[in-house]
Amino acid sequence: MSSQVLLSGGNKWYSYSGIVFGDVSVPASINMVLIPNTGLRDSLVSIQPFYGKENNTSGGNILGIEVKLNDVTIIKQQSAVTHAYSVRNQTDFNIFVPRQSKLEILSLNTSGNNVQERGCTVLGYYL
Repeated sequence: MSSQVLLSGGNKWYSYSGIVFGDVSVPASINMVLIPNTGLRDSLVSIQPFYGKENNTSGGNILGIEVKLNDVTIIKQQSAVTHAYSVRNQTDFNIFVPRQSKLEILSLNTSGNNVQERGCTVLGYYL
């Protein structure tokens, strides 16, 4: 799980989850990014999830993403992937994050896709 890193100019920050996956014991969601406090300024934040090759789409076994702001879910999406690799099907999210907010990004999955690779990148612009 990744946290916030300030860029050298001081007006932007970023976070990378890296590639995240589990095994059959992993629960239905995997933490990718947790930023307990986004800082003293409001931010415009771009979230870009990515997924590896889909391994199981039967029975609703589809990867997804959940974004929480101060423990409130503001984005929750699980949609089918039609290409072998979903680079073309990824969805970027742009959200407003008030200062001193807790930002959490989770991967949604089911028991049929726990070992599937996934991750996200986050870039915040202080306003």
